[in-house]
Parts: sequence; structure tokens; C-alpha cells
Amino acid sequence: MQYLIQERPVLAELLTTAGMAPTLSGEASYTLLAPPEESLKSMKGESVEKIRATLASHILKGRYSEADFKDGARVETYSGGGVKVCRKKDHTLLNGVKIVAGNTEVRNGVVHELTGMLIP
Repeated sequence: MQYLIQERPVLAELLTTAGMAPTLSGEASYTLLAPPEESLKSMKGESVEKIRATLASHILKGRYSEADFKDGARVETYSGGGVKVCRKKDHTLLNGVKIVAGNTEVRNGVVHELTGMLIP
């Protein structure tokens, strides 16, 4: 969470509102698929349940580097849903959303910056 507080304050605020900050601050490894801050601003004022459902679809249990995402695979999210992986020559898509900055290592996982929001 320290990285998010410093680098992604809107995301950190929403995770806290959703009650998910303690989970991401624990010992278990997670991969966070981080939408743009601008996209997240539109979620402020939404219900806690909607924020939690949306953000849970952006968290993967375990530590995944971008290279770990195999073309055609489906990776389970924290919400129990999944994201479909599509590998292109020079980039990776998750449910059609491009990873623009991958593999930011944090204490208990990895953060991948996305071009947009994943739909839960």
C-alpha cells in the first residue's frame, strides 16, 4: 500500500474505502492491475459495494510478472471472476485492456499499470 499511497493516491483511497487495504498490506502476494487515476476518479461517491466489486476484479491472487501472462489463459481475480490474456508481439492485453507499464515490484506483489478499467 505504501507504493500506492505515494504514487497512486486515488487508487489507495478507493482501496481503503472498499476495506481492501489490509488485504493488500498483508503477507500474501497479490498482483494489482491498476487503472489510470483519471478513470478511478469517476468512482468516488459510488457505493462501497460497487467500489469493492470493481477493484476486486483488478486484483490477482499471487505474484504475476507480465511474462507470466500466457496468450489465451484466463487468470482468476480476487473477486472470483477472471481476466482473459491476449499476448501481442509488443504488448499484453487483459480483457482487451493494455498493460502500459508492467512489473512494478512492491513489497508483497506486482503492479501493472493499465490503459483503462476492467469491467467486473
